[in-house]
Amino acid sequence: MPSRLIFLWLLTAGVASPGFADCTNTPDLSRFYSNGWGVGPLNHRFQSRDATSINVGNVADLELVWTFGLDDSQSPHSYPLVTTDTVFIGSEAGVLYALDTKTGCERWKFESDGDIRTAIVHGEVEIDGELKILLFFGTFAASAYALDAINGTVVWRKQMDEHTFSTLTGSPVFHDGRLYVPVSAYEVIAAVAPIYGCCTFRGSVVALNAATGAEIWRRYTIEEQPRVTETHWLFVDEKGPSGAPVWQSPAVDAKRGLLYFASGENYSDPPTDTSDSVFAVSLADGSVRWHRQFTAGDAWNAACGAGPLSANCPAANGPDLDFGAPPILARTQTGSDILLAGQKSSVVHAMNPDTGELLWQTRIGRGGKLGGIHWGMAVNEKLGLLYVPVSDRNTGPPYEDEPAPGLHAVRIGDGTVKWSAVQDANCDHREGCYPGVSAAPIATDDLVIVGGLDGRLHALAADSGESLWSTDTWRSFDAVNGVETSGGAFDVHGPMLAGDMLFITSGYQSFGQKAGNAFLAFRLRQ
Repeated sequence: MPSRLIFLWLLTAGVASPGFADCTNTPDLSRFYSNGWGVGPLNHRFQSRDATSINVGNVADLELVWTFGLDDSQSPHSYPLVTTDTVFIGSEAGVLYALDTKTGCERWKFESDGDIRTAIVHGEVEIDGELKILLFFGTFAASAYALDAINGTVVWRKQMDEHTFSTLTGSPVFHDGRLYVPVSAYEVIAAVAPIYGCCTFRGSVVALNAATGAEIWRRYTIEEQPRVTETHWLFVDEKGPSGAPVWQSPAVDAKRGLLYFASGENYSDPPTDTSDSVFAVSLADGSVRWHRQFTAGDAWNAACGAGPLSANCPAANGPDLDFGAPPILARTQTGSDILLAGQKSSVVHAMNPDTGELLWQTRIGRGGKLGGIHWGMAVNEKLGLLYVPVSDRNTGPPYEDEPAPGLHAVRIGDGTVKWSAVQDANCDHREGCYPGVSAAPIATDDLVIVGGLDGRLHALAADSGESLWSTDTWRSFDAVNGVETSGGAFDVHGPMLAGDMLFITSGYQSFGQKAGNAFLAFRLRQ
């Protein structure tokens, strides 16, 4: 047997070989490098020097050390969770893997009920008098799971909404024994069928007992139950209000006892004043402290612009400028708290977290249905900068503003732009390739790392935007688990930094982009 095949067999079989971890060992849970989509509860997506040794002086020494093929995935959504020796990552096929960080070999795997679409989150809870560390995540089938982190056994599973088209895309947040789960729905796509009575889903955030999965409270984004509003084709009832899904991970403000999240567009008429809005609700009971709407009258679904299939398009036919990016609670360099939210309109909004009062707004680019600011932002409080990725794909009517695909650094205090790294896409002879950044970045004391829709991964100087390192993942890879593996567009959750390693998933087929299933592990050259 060729030596390379022996190497792969040793890895995938979990047999110890010289210089590699024994994958039969249980995960070391003594240290986690992050928790949740936002790395921490404030959604900063910032890793300090205690969490990563990668910096401006050595980032050029990053090299790919292994690749894991995520089943037959084409658009993997999951965001990894990393411990001292294990990385947990989910696949589009619904498998959660516990992989050795050094080699990519499997410690254990668990098969859920569908596409794992969220970050993997951990939390310590007491069960039958014993402290256990659980892993939490959500699936396309709208199931929230809690697994034992040691071996992947199910502790509980809960269906988060009974609506036929409900789903979980926003990552849950663990805080003080509770799990806060955002709920969305793909009814916005089902509406393209003219015989479907659109629409009845209402977005929500649900607080669960993290040890048992029992529901504590649920806050709907639309208080009113949907009703029949009119009829088309004589027999198809149209219903509303509906929609205002929660696509993104909430931020926890323990000091104020508040949870911040944002909503999407309405799916049908009549539009409500809670779509395209930012909410502040009580951690204790879900009661609304305040909410602020940023785009009124935004009722839209996939039937709009669908020609003969447009019967379900709302009369409002809004611009579809919902919030996909999670809100960030940050502190300015003068010591004031500030709440930051990026919208698909390509506008960053800064608010007073106590009242929702608008402090400043900055537009970067033109915005549109695919962003604008799509999946998320990152912040470096020490430098006073917010890192704003802009996609600006031309998917709608013309806009007055010029496109600005790339990454931009905005001063937290006043919203002025310090630097912009507008990217020329590497799209020659590449089908499904686009300029811009849709995925969320991650920041350190002196770096910001981000992946583009053209499959390139970039490390930039945090204070200037200078390019320090990049690599092209638009290619095939030899995966340690023997799965046929390729990279493509970077989208959704973006990179994770842990110790001397960088983890990221490459490939995202949705919206005509380049598919892929490569989970990539980079490490500083030894």
